[in-house]
Amino acid sequence: MRRIIALVVLAIASLLQINSTRAAGSFFLHDGDRVCFYGDSITEQRFYPVAVETYVLTRFPKLKVDFVDSGVGGDRVTGGWAGNINERLKRDVYPFKPTVVTIMLGMNDASYRPFDQKIFDTYKKGYLHIVDALQKHLPGVRIVILGPSPFDDITQKPRFSGGYNAVLQRYDQFDKKLAAEHHLYYVDFNAPMVDVIKKLQAAQPQFAGQVVPGRVHPSPAGELLMAAALLKLWQAPATVSRVSISGDTVNQAVNTHISNLRAAHGLISWTQLDQSLPFPMLSLHAVWPQFFGENRERGPQPNFKFINEPAAAIIHAGHLYRKLDHEILQVKGLAAEHYKLTINDQPVGIFSATDLATGINLAKYRTPMLVQAYHILAMAWDRTQMRFYAWRQIQLPAEGYDTWWGGPRVEVTGFSQAVRHRIMSNAERLAHSIYSSLTLMLNDERAAAVPATDHYELTPVK
Repeated sequence: MRRIIALVVLAIASLLQINSTRAAGSFFLHDGDRVCFYGDSITEQRFYPVAVETYVLTRFPKLKVDFVDSGVGGDRVTGGWAGNINERLKRDVYPFKPTVVTIMLGMNDASYRPFDQKIFDTYKKGYLHIVDALQKHLPGVRIVILGPSPFDDITQKPRFSGGYNAVLQRYDQFDKKLAAEHHLYYVDFNAPMVDVIKKLQAAQPQFAGQVVPGRVHPSPAGELLMAAALLKLWQAPATVSRVSISGDTVNQAVNTHISNLRAAHGLISWTQLDQSLPFPMLSLHAVWPQFFGENRERGPQPNFKFINEPAAAIIHAGHLYRKLDHEILQVKGLAAEHYKLTINDQPVGIFSATDLATGINLAKYRTPMLVQAYHILAMAWDRTQMRFYAWRQIQLPAEGYDTWWGGPRVEVTGFSQAVRHRIMSNAERLAHSIYSSLTLMLNDERAAAVPATDHYELTPVK
């Protein structure tokens, strides 16, 4: 009987191990995937695409996935100032050969007016065309439809009866239905953001309007909510690492390796090599403008002595640490009341024995790992800026597109067709030469995202 029980226990343990392995490998993206973020000005702001890229790099530094942002302000399902939809797809999507395309449209399509059936029919027809074109030109592509983010009718009075966000929600319902009927993926951006706005309006009204300032374009922190919603669909794990220690015993070490654990004379020290980095919360330690000049802004340089209060409120209301960033350290059986934690001789904080026994989330503190992660965020931003530079400063002007914000213009109308053709050809080659360097930049990002070995010390504080 005991032998049978032992065999059953062993079988269950094996099954649990298999399930655990499957869960670890269940993330949506895989080696070799290429992700294209397609959309309007909300995608052009770059915040949620860069946040998603940074998450993937810091959580899965060995995963070889490429990213490109192809958002254009003012775009609709029919296209916009940078070309009609077929031109947009041909130039801004197909050449990158994405295996995953996210689409976020609708804000402009509904025309900022009460619901109009004719306008809505154009949207439905146009969206179907985009899906058909992508599937035709990119066999096997995984399409993720992102419902339109909200128009803020909560902190400001609606412009007409029912409000514009109610119109967007009708468009969002079509998006959801389209995804279901065509076996695509769908993410609701509207409801989670509205929920956070309402929470803040009730508890911290001074911050509620900072989720979507100006009613249309989300703030950097607001777009973190969008990134979290997309990553949830992709089954993104929240755990960076989880460590539990009692005296000189390691009770738990998830996604990390612990060595050289010593406990003597009240001091506890160990060496830790994690498999991931924490996810740096965009704009928490900086104030970013909503729109950036083309290649004029460097990636974020965080000031850890500064907390962006609206961003902190949005992150808290959206439970973003719970959803994306668990870097748990638990130390039990401590004799003193308080302990100082240092990592690589860098002070992290002073914590009570009670808090340490419960577990602290190191992702919320300035650690060497978080500083490294912010470096990855800056690199991701700079790489995206380089894509926009090649695209907006070279490729589009040479093709004769006049940017609606008064960007660079190339006047070649008075020259021969041969000259115009030469200029366009050379500009195209230059742009694609820069595009080819984006892969090299991404390789550097991955290399910089590899976690280092860190030395931890807990010292009693008198």
